[in-house]
Amino acid sequence: MIKGHWHQEGSASRIDALFSINDLGRYALELKNGTVYRGELSHLEVTERLGNVARKLTLENGSVFVTLDNDAIDTIFKNQQKINGFVHYLETHLSSIAVALVITLFTAFSFFKWGIPWTSQKIAHALPYETNQLISSGTMDFLDKYMFEESNLSEEKKNQIIQHFKVKLSPLSREDDSQIEYKLHFRSWSMGDQAIPNALALPSGDIILTDKFVELSSNQDEIDSVLLHEMGHVVHRHGLEMLIEGTFVTITVMMISGDGSGLGDMGIGLGSALVSSSYSRGHESEADLYAFKKMLLADIDPVSFSNIMNRMTTYMKEEENNRTRETNITKKSNGNVLDYFSSHPSTQERVELANRYSECFKEGLRVCK
Repeated sequence: MIKGHWHQEGSASRIDALFSINDLGRYALELKNGTVYRGELSHLEVTERLGNVARKLTLENGSVFVTLDNDAIDTIFKNQQKINGFVHYLETHLSSIAVALVITLFTAFSFFKWGIPWTSQKIAHALPYETNQLISSGTMDFLDKYMFEESNLSEEKKNQIIQHFKVKLSPLSREDDSQIEYKLHFRSWSMGDQAIPNALALPSGDIILTDKFVELSSNQDEIDSVLLHEMGHVVHRHGLEMLIEGTFVTITVMMISGDGSGLGDMGIGLGSALVSSSYSRGHESEADLYAFKKMLLADIDPVSFSNIMNRMTTYMKEEENNRTRETNITKKSNGNVLDYFSSHPSTQERVELANRYSECFKEGLRVCK
């Protein structure tokens, strides 16, 4: 017999009651006033166990039996309360709580560190090419509205780069993805009074070159090396992977916090992510390798990539140092531009890889091992 109280549906009043079961899987609930309720044990709804909080058994008619005898309830409903028993076990064993916490944290870390990137990559490469065009359709408008100005390059210079790209570079990616339709765009980009040298690609194959990047390039090979790098991002669908990964994280955070206000900002996510240069190190390395391999096929010395990257980095550092001296502000407090550009560093690893491919180029090799 389990002692407790019976509540009629929708009523706060209670009557003392005794709950019992038989070997046939049926129950009997006897109220103090003599009323008896009977039924199948499997038809009852039982609340989960939380410490010593009273348990509730809901009958078929909606009335409720409440009892503090949690152990007896666990015994009766042990086949239905496996999760509850596990939770109660954790609540009463501190060491188990610690282990569960570690497992939870590791699982969460693994999900964000490896699970989301892996899933994003699989989804990005499974989606049809039209998805890239759809996602990129409004991104140029966003970039032009908030980031870029019209290019000041001469039409002759722009046409020269475009025609060269169509004839020499664009055909190189046909064997990788024949659906990609590349298109070059020229824009002026500044942070404050400082021009930014950069190139970036949308998933659709639209590649943007800034005026300062073209100005700092000493020859066509340097421009080509960066264009091939951006083509690598397009071919490997890094932009789409980045957007899917960001969407996963955003939705996960909103599910945890219960705040859905971020959904309205997801439409501009690709544009803001691209201008913040948030490609992962793996993405950058993959795009570098793609560029170097294609440069050998196009008869371009891969050292051109190292040269232009070094020149852009040097330019940014010099400009920042000049601003620091002129305004007497420390680099730490005025490093926004360098913070931006630091995600595309001329690291020793990238330079060494470019030099290795340059040696293969000098030996006349089309494939570098």
